[in-house]
Amino acid sequence: MLFHEQKATLYLQQLLLEIKQKVKSPVETIFIGGGTPTALTIVQLEPLLALLQSFIVPNGEFTIECNVENTDEEKLRLFQRYGVNRLSFGVQSFDETLLKAMNRNHHQQDIFRIIQLAKDIGFKNINVDFIYDLPEQSPAMIQQDLNAFIALDVDHIATYALTIHPHTVFGIQKVKPAPEEMSRQHYELILNQLRVAGYERYEVSNFARQGKQSLHNQTYWNNEQYYGCGLGASGYEAGVRYVNTKNLTKYSKGEWLGEQEVLSTQDRLTDFFMLKLRMQKGFSTHEFEREFGHAYAEKFGAITQDLTNRLLVNHHGEHVSLTDEGFLLLDYVVLKLLTHPSSPI
Repeated sequence: MLFHEQKATLYLQQLLLEIKQKVKSPVETIFIGGGTPTALTIVQLEPLLALLQSFIVPNGEFTIECNVENTDEEKLRLFQRYGVNRLSFGVQSFDETLLKAMNRNHHQQDIFRIIQLAKDIGFKNINVDFIYDLPEQSPAMIQQDLNAFIALDVDHIATYALTIHPHTVFGIQKVKPAPEEMSRQHYELILNQLRVAGYERYEVSNFARQGKQSLHNQTYWNNEQYYGCGLGASGYEAGVRYVNTKNLTKYSKGEWLGEQEVLSTQDRLTDFFMLKLRMQKGFSTHEFEREFGHAYAEKFGAITQDLTNRLLVNHHGEHVSLTDEGFLLLDYVVLKLLTHPSSPI
């Protein structure tokens, strides 16, 4: 057995153990991701899928992230056999130059081939990821990518502006982030084109056809509780947010937890606004009052009216949400709410 296979075996043993110890009741959604699960072999994947299938409720949403280059018919049929009913492919782009710059090992024809294969096997709920604000990516290139993504004819498209981290390819190359105004133009182009193609923005970065919004991701944005299992996984249980260790050696020894934080009232308030306002539907003042025990109008009526007058917020009766302009200034809107003189609770 190769050394990396030994490490994978030890890791998976701990992952199965953590799931068994942590998950105490059936769950409505499962998401296998945060890395490259399809890099695992059939033998490695099967015990994990079998265990997770035992926790999902009937008709629950069971998603796995897939890399285009290492997903094949055998793995897709394995996923289907164990109840996976949603696939998320890290497509990123159709432009061969950009794919090479991102160190992606797939090509345009591979994307269409694997998506069609998944459909032929019977998967009806498929997401594809699209990255923009890449170096040297022009609006014309984004338009070409959008045309290709729409031509895939899938029900969900997640769009992400490039984030540059220190130890990634672009971080090592010291690539500069796209200027704010350019990023805004890219986002508006994507928003407009996907709307025309029949996709609804239901979260700042996520677009879906009617009824195909991700249930799992809405767990995060609705600020609901969820388990996090695995290396670097995050979870939220009983008012405590936690992140597992990112050290493989520690995790493989059973030292799963990295850090945890008991949320203060101010933390909960920040999360409420930041997460709820990411969604197109926003929130109702009743939700706020159930969560915090204060009348929304008393604490935030004045600043909400000000933001409404500035065309950043829609406030109709008991409903609060962002305008298109407000989505572009999400961080600013949340900051204004949190720093308003009457906001502390």
